[in-house]
Amino acid sequence: MESIINQIKYNENGLVPVVVQNYKTGDILMLAHANINALTQTITSGYAHFWSKSRNALWKKGETSGNTLSIKNILVDCDEDSLIYLVNPNGPTCHTGNNSCFFRDIDNKTLSSVITEKNILNILFDLIKERKKDIKNKSSYTTSLFNDGLKKILEKIDEESKEAIEASNIGKKDEIIYEYTDLLFHMLVALAEHNIEINDIYSELNRRFGKKKKDYTLDE
Repeated sequence: MESIINQIKYNENGLVPVVVQNYKTGDILMLAHANINALTQTITSGYAHFWSKSRNALWKKGETSGNTLSIKNILVDCDEDSLIYLVNPNGPTCHTGNNSCFFRDIDNKTLSSVITEKNILNILFDLIKERKKDIKNKSSYTTSLFNDGLKKILEKIDEESKEAIEASNIGKKDEIIYEYTDLLFHMLVALAEHNIEINDIYSELNRRFGKKKKDYTLDE
């Protein structure tokens, strides 16, 4: 810890800018500053701490609201004068109630649609897991799949797989997109049924990337 902290180049006020990023989705959540004490507290506690320039005080994000930021990793840029906190947020990060402080563009247009498109698999998978918990939700198709059990989920994957193959053979782009989306959705439901996280799939893809194997490769 000391060797890392001693490498950081703080400015004349003893501060270093910190970009906070959701480690799952990649969303930029906020920008703040840290001094050596804030960085030390962040590393030792596992929760994001900053230095408040307005209050001139050390503060733990979420100490009042409960919307804490659990640290997954800390990245140091090449010049060692800025940091990225990779975090798992517990609730909205912005005081406005938005997940990110960067929720609008220069024309004051909200970016929720952009963020949703970029992270739709993560967002969808989180919703699927919520539906798994909500076993009394009679109006949810996803919940009904979990209530019917693994056999029903696998039957749907088999059904959607056949429909996806048929769409590919016909060759109409819109139908291919529609059917493969159905297949992907039911595959995500199966992962959730097995309590497997989508990040486990990302990690496996990353492990395979560039490696030649008899059964699978990403570079051939």
